[in-house]
Amino acid sequence: MTTMNGQRAEAVSPADDIEPDLDGVTTSTNGATAKSPVAPVGNHYEPWLFQTMLNELSESELGIGFVYTVLEQLALRYALSDAVVVLAHESFGTQAFRLGGKILTPEMSETIGTTPGVYCEPDIVSDAELDAVRTACQLSLSLHLARFSAAHDPLTNIANRRSFDAALQVAAARSARYGWAFTLVIVDLNDFKLVNDRLGHETGDDLLRQFGFALRRAVRSGDTAARIGGDEFAVILSNAEGHEAAGFTERLKSYLASANSVIEFSIGTATSPRDSTDPVELLRIADARLYEKKGTKHR
Repeated sequence: MTTMNGQRAEAVSPADDIEPDLDGVTTSTNGATAKSPVAPVGNHYEPWLFQTMLNELSESELGIGFVYTVLEQLALRYALSDAVVVLAHESFGTQAFRLGGKILTPEMSETIGTTPGVYCEPDIVSDAELDAVRTACQLSLSLHLARFSAAHDPLTNIANRRSFDAALQVAAARSARYGWAFTLVIVDLNDFKLVNDRLGHETGDDLLRQFGFALRRAVRSGDTAARIGGDEFAVILSNAEGHEAAGFTERLKSYLASANSVIEFSIGTATSPRDSTDPVELLRIADARLYEKKGTKHR
């Protein structure tokens, strides 16, 4: 038979019954020994790809960053001038990622299309290795999205109750140890049950999405916004002594107004370490102040 480089190679007879040994040496039934055949480059996940993934795992989470890292390593390995990987996922459809984070030109998008794969310039990388790169990138992005889904509310895309509880525990522990102040804000939508009853749950879900979007815009970098119940939200304002809650509330109202949203809400606050450094007690205090403002009985 002929190898990929055009050289002749002797075919192995089935009668030889060659079996691989653990040390990489093969032994035939006729007593002869030979090295185990090495898979040609590109027919398996090469060490550089595994090493890149391990390095990313040790330094940061897999995700889009890993995709760009792999493209960079591929470009260095083959002296590519450009590379694009097209990935598909049910949560974001089909997206293309270009070497160096560059934007795809309309001409490139038309040429590449929407078929998942890796496209290189020049086109010198084997199909098997390109498929390995695409699979690794797809797996990385899927794992990243799975982690995101586990930590975020699917309706509003802000942190869920589990993530919020963990963030509150960390903030309270730091406040107790170092005296770092933060303010917990509990937000409750007014008369939201009436919206669901009169207009239906689909309309209610739309309002929750609008509110979640406005909430994400209203918080500062380093703050935590979460949906902790049906129509109940919470925010951890970092490095806040308490008066910062007023600024947060005004920003939230402004973003809701700019979206022509008629959602009204009430808030209750508790500040650590002034009120307490215990997460459960901070929640109780903020909740009590919220319902005191609403003029309803504390649950």
